[in-house]
Amino acid sequence: GSLTGETAQVVDYGNDGTAVTAEPDTGYHFVDWSDASTDNPRTDVNVMADIDVTASFAVDTFSLDYTAGAGGSLTGETAQVVDYGNDGTAVTAEPDTGYHFVDWSDASTDNPRTDVNVTADIDVIANFAVDTFSLDYTAGAGGSLTGETAQVVDYGNDGTAVTAEPDTGYHFVDWSDASTDNPRTDVNVMANIDVIASFAVDT
Repeated sequence: GSLTGETAQVVDYGNDGTAVTAEPDTGYHFVDWSDASTDNPRTDVNVMADIDVTASFAVDTFSLDYTAGAGGSLTGETAQVVDYGNDGTAVTAEPDTGYHFVDWSDASTDNPRTDVNVTADIDVIANFAVDTFSLDYTAGAGGSLTGETAQVVDYGNDGTAVTAEPDTGYHFVDWSDASTDNPRTDVNVMANIDVIASFAVDT
């Protein structure tokens, strides 16, 4: 820091000095004077003795607080204290099974995240979302489908029933993943499903 005002004064007994202000540099703050006074500006009044004091300054520190939202957890130091202009350490958002990391509450998508050149407190939450999967059902030649043929299902959830309906003179054979369930309901879904119903002509 530095001082503004007259830093070397001569004052008659019982008189007052003039104001001196302790001005912190960027990233620092004023703490006190070496005689424990915290006045700033400081004006010494009714002076009866020599005064020789030093202004003390300290670097600003900032808190970095990281929290996990529902669907995940964090690795790394989630509560950090960092000096002005310094860098934090990496924190990683780890999604639970069936979830994925979306972003932090300040819109950053960095993962791992390392906050650098810190000049303010940071308090952010990691956002996670459940994985979703597409269930797509198609009818091959010789039939059609009833039910919802394009579904979106959350991880671990069940789809709804789809039935392969053969045309007159045809019969259902199987789905392209070898399932012969008809109606077909995909349960505990953990991946995209894209299948075709196969039909064959009656003989």
